[in-house]
Amino acid sequence: MPVPLAPYPTPPVPFTPPNGAQSQLVCTGCRNLLMYPAGATSVCCAVCSTVTAVPAPGTEMAQLVCGGCHTLLMYIRGATSVQCSCCHTVNLAMEAQQLMFLKILRSPMKAASEKDALSAHV
Repeated sequence: MPVPLAPYPTPPVPFTPPNGAQSQLVCTGCRNLLMYPAGATSVCCAVCSTVTAVPAPGTEMAQLVCGGCHTLLMYIRGATSVQCSCCHTVNLAMEAQQLMFLKILRSPMKAASEKDALSAHV
C-alpha cells in the first residue's frame, strides 16, 4: 500500500507594516540589495546571513556605482567620498547639483564653442 505524501509546508508570510512601506539597503556581507519593512533596526540577509544595521530614520541615503568593480554602493548623503568594501577603491561622491553642473560644462555645444574659441585665438 503506498504511503501518502505530506503536503508542502506553506512558506511564512513576511511581515509588512499596515501601510506596506518598505525600504532598501545593500547587505554588508554579500552586497545584495535587501528590502525590509519600515521601522526595522537591522536586516538579516537570506543569502549570507549577515546582519546589516538599518540607518536611523530620516537619514538620507544616496547610491553610486564603484569606479573600480562596478558594485552598487550606498552611502549617507553629504559624504564627499565612499570607499568600496569589495575592491577598496575610493570613489568621489558628487551631489546631483555638481553632476548637473558637470553635465552642462561638458555638453557638446559647449565643447564645440570652446574649440571654435581656441582655434580663433591661434
